[in-house]
Amino acid sequence: MTLQLRKIHRYAWFSLAVLLPAGWMAAIWAIPGEPWQIPVRPEQPSPLPVMLQSKESGDFIINLRQDSTGKHRQVEIFIKKPLSNPNTTVTAGDGRQTLDGATVLGLLGTRGVWRFDLDTLITHNKPLQLRLEDKIRGRTIRTITFE
Repeated sequence: MTLQLRKIHRYAWFSLAVLLPAGWMAAIWAIPGEPWQIPVRPEQPSPLPVMLQSKESGDFIINLRQDSTGKHRQVEIFIKKPLSNPNTTVTAGDGRQTLDGATVLGLLGTRGVWRFDLDTLITHNKPLQLRLEDKIRGRTIRTITFE
């Protein structure tokens, strides 16, 4: 290595000795304080206090809940085992409606608790019928009726 190359090599290492820690500190300062991403799964509504009915059907425990005034109702579904159909849709309606007239509440995911608020149109329908459907294959997995 010639004298000129040794000088360039020494200055390069001295500049790296200063620039690398400065870049490391800049990277730490650039980390955002709180996440800015929207969560993948929306937050579950809190359970309503009064349980009206509870039914067990296969790998599901389905509870019908309401608030203390009796105006708002909620369906709570406990999934014990992972679903064999990952695209299970929950629909609600009264027993007289066809599949086209039912209201879609949402999709079920993995094991755990899923809560769906019932709107005022189907809240006081008697009987309340819940259907767990596979919309892709066009079949009904389970039908649960609350009196």
